[in-house]
Amino acid sequence: MPTSIQTVLDQVAKKIVPSEAERTRMSRLAQTLKEQVQSILAKSGVGGNVSIQGSYARDTWLSGEADLDIFASFPTTMDRKEWTEKVLPAIRKGIRAETIDRYAEHPYLEFHIEGIRVNVVPCYSVEKGQWKSATDRTPYHTEYMRKYLTPEMRLEARLLKRFMKGIRSYGAEIRVGGFSGMLVETLILHYRSFLETLTRASSWKPVIFLDIENPSSSQDRRFRELGSPLVVIDPVDPNRNLAAAVRDDKLWGFVAASRELQNNPGRWYFFPPRPKPRTKSEFAKLFDNQGRDIVAISFEHSRIVPDVLWGQLLKVENSLVELMVRQDFHPVRSTVWSDESRSSTILVELESWTLPGVQMRQGPPVSKQDDSRGFLERHLNVRDTVRGPWVEGNRWVVDKKRRILTIKQLVLAALKDRKLGLALPEQLDRYFHQNVRVLQDRQILSLLGIEGFDQALSEFLEAKPAWLKTHH
Repeated sequence: MPTSIQTVLDQVAKKIVPSEAERTRMSRLAQTLKEQVQSILAKSGVGGNVSIQGSYARDTWLSGEADLDIFASFPTTMDRKEWTEKVLPAIRKGIRAETIDRYAEHPYLEFHIEGIRVNVVPCYSVEKGQWKSATDRTPYHTEYMRKYLTPEMRLEARLLKRFMKGIRSYGAEIRVGGFSGMLVETLILHYRSFLETLTRASSWKPVIFLDIENPSSSQDRRFRELGSPLVVIDPVDPNRNLAAAVRDDKLWGFVAASRELQNNPGRWYFFPPRPKPRTKSEFAKLFDNQGRDIVAISFEHSRIVPDVLWGQLLKVENSLVELMVRQDFHPVRSTVWSDESRSSTILVELESWTLPGVQMRQGPPVSKQDDSRGFLERHLNVRDTVRGPWVEGNRWVVDKKRRILTIKQLVLAALKDRKLGLALPEQLDRYFHQNVRVLQDRQILSLLGIEGFDQALSEFLEAKPAWLKTHH
C-alpha cells in the first residue's frame, strides 16, 4: 500500500524540528556571539546595536541546518563606507574564525563556528518605510513573524522550507534564484499550513498575487506591470515583492513538485538521496547516447565574492547562448557550474557543434528593383559566394561561405571581434580571454574530478529532476 502523505510529513517533522539539546546549544552560541560582537564594536568605537535575526530568531530553523544571523544596526548618519572600512574589519579581527566576505547588495561577513554558519550583517536603524539599505527590513520581518506565526505554523513553515530545499527551489541568493525564508513564512501565514500551500500552489496561474496585510487589494496594477509571475507583498513594506528574485524554473519547479508530492508521496522530496557517483566510462556512454552535442566552456579565475561571481556567470551564460542563437547553432538548454573559488564552466546542449560550410541567404523580392540591384552588386562574383545568386520563388537568394563552422571557432572569434557581440562582465573578461577552453562531448571528461563538477554534469545530462519518479 502506498505511504500516505501524512505519514511522510510525520516522519519528516521528526527530523527537522530541533531537539531541546540542540536548542540549548544554539541559544548559548547565539548569546555568546551577540555579546562578543557587541563588545568588539564598543571597543573599536563604532557602537551599534547588536541583535539576533533570521530563522533562528523566528524559530523556523531546521534541525542540523542552523544559520545564525547577527545584525548590527547603526544610525542613518553613519556613512555606508564605514561598514566596509571600520565595522566589518573590526569584527573580522575580533572573531576567532576564518571569515568570508559576502555581498548581497551590501557587504556582510560569514564564518563557521562549531559547524554553524554565522552571518554578521550591518544595517541601519530606521523607521518603517524609511529604508536606506536592503537589510533594514529584516528586524521588522523578525518582529512581524514572531507576532503572527503560531507554534503550529512554525512546524508548517519548517516543512515547506525543507521541501523547497529538497527540490532545490529554496534560497534567494543569485546562484539559486529561489524562495527566501521570509517568502516561505509569508506563504504559510497566508495559507495556514504546508498541505494547503501545496494544494493551492498546484493550481497557481500567473499572475499569482498575495497581500496578507490587505487581502482585498486583489491585483495591484503596479506589480502586474513588473512582469513577475508571483507577487507576494512584503508585510512590512507594501512597495516590495518578496518573490521578485524567484526565477521561473524555481517557481514552476515548486508548482510541479507540489502536485507530484500529493499524487506520489515520499520522503525523497524532502531528503533527496545522494546520487551515486558515475565512472568515467559511464559518463562516456551518456555522451554517446545524448542524440545532441554538449559543449563545456570552461575557465579559471581568481576568488570573487560569490554573489558577484554568480551574477556575472549568469550574464556570461546568457551572452554565449544568444551568440550561438545568432550564429545558427541552435542551443537547446544551458546551465552554469562553479566551485566558487577558481573554476567555472558553462554547459550548453545544442543540436550540433558544427555547421555546414555553406549558408543560404535570403535576398529581396525581385519586384523591388533598387534592392535587387544592391543585392546583386554585393554578391555577384565575390569571393565568399559559393553559388548563385538565383531566383527562388519571388526573391533572390545566394549561397555564402560560412566563416565560423564550430563552437570553438565561434568563441575564439568572438573574443577577437567585438562585432560578434559577446558581452563579458569586466571582472571575468580578462580571465576568459586568458584561459577559456571550449570542450565538446567526450572532451568534457577531462574536467571530471574538480570538486562538485561531476554531480553538476551528471544532473545536466540526466535533465530529469531527482524528485520526479514513476508512480507505483
